[in-house]
Amino acid sequence: MGARREFAVCAAGTLHISNTSFDSPLALRLKSLGADLDDLDSLLQAVTRYVRVAAGADVVRPGEPVRRSTVLLAGVACYYVRSRDGGRSIFSFQHGGDFCDLYRYVLPERDATAGVQALTDVEVAVIDYREMDRLFARPKLALAFWRSTMLEAAIHRERLTIARRGSAQERVAHLLCEQLARREAVGIDSSRLPISQIDVADAAGLSVVHVNRTVQTLRHLNVLSEASHLEVIDRKQLAQIANFDGRYLNMPQDLSKWTVRVD
Repeated sequence: MGARREFAVCAAGTLHISNTSFDSPLALRLKSLGADLDDLDSLLQAVTRYVRVAAGADVVRPGEPVRRSTVLLAGVACYYVRSRDGGRSIFSFQHGGDFCDLYRYVLPERDATAGVQALTDVEVAVIDYREMDRLFARPKLALAFWRSTMLEAAIHRERLTIARRGSAQERVAHLLCEQLARREAVGIDSSRLPISQIDVADAAGLSVVHVNRTVQTLRHLNVLSEASHLEVIDRKQLAQIANFDGRYLNMPQDLSKWTVRVD
């Protein structure tokens, strides 16, 4: 599972325009973090190459030397840690516009257990660290990167809070609500979530059997569809079950008062 299966590599600038247009997930994500179109253009110019990674393969391998950053343009990935027995714990899901491993730029230590895995076929942009150094010289873009790490921290903190006090049903419902909200924020308006029950179990700290029972209960409540995949048909009821308050996901807007002044 750890081997990466790259099934297409494109030279910088040749990726389909749908992934780099002004209404793409990347553009919407940067805008929400306070960056502008000039910053988007600078980031795209810094891309060394574009890579497609097949579902199930690693975008960032555990223990891989730290020499680059990756930005998810399309698809869904997750940041995970492997236990000694090979079990996987998912700490966060990543959607279009998210940096896969921005934390490694600041903390470049190798972690033999942590990696980023493609949960669907994904497209990523690769930026070498020498180019990241130049990007951080742009004040608005540097602030956007900082806000991005603060948003990741808020998501991790909320996950820990729910895991400590939430029932299995609440934990699963909250996880689904969070992913819907995050995808909607970057223009992905779909009630279907491209993650599996195994992914939910690894993220919620539950067994697959427990998650399956919870999903069946949510289907009986007409919150999820009867389809084999995870599809939300009553988002309002799902949010009520989860006690979902998505304000922690609005951190970029909450931090908008943190402006940059260049003398």
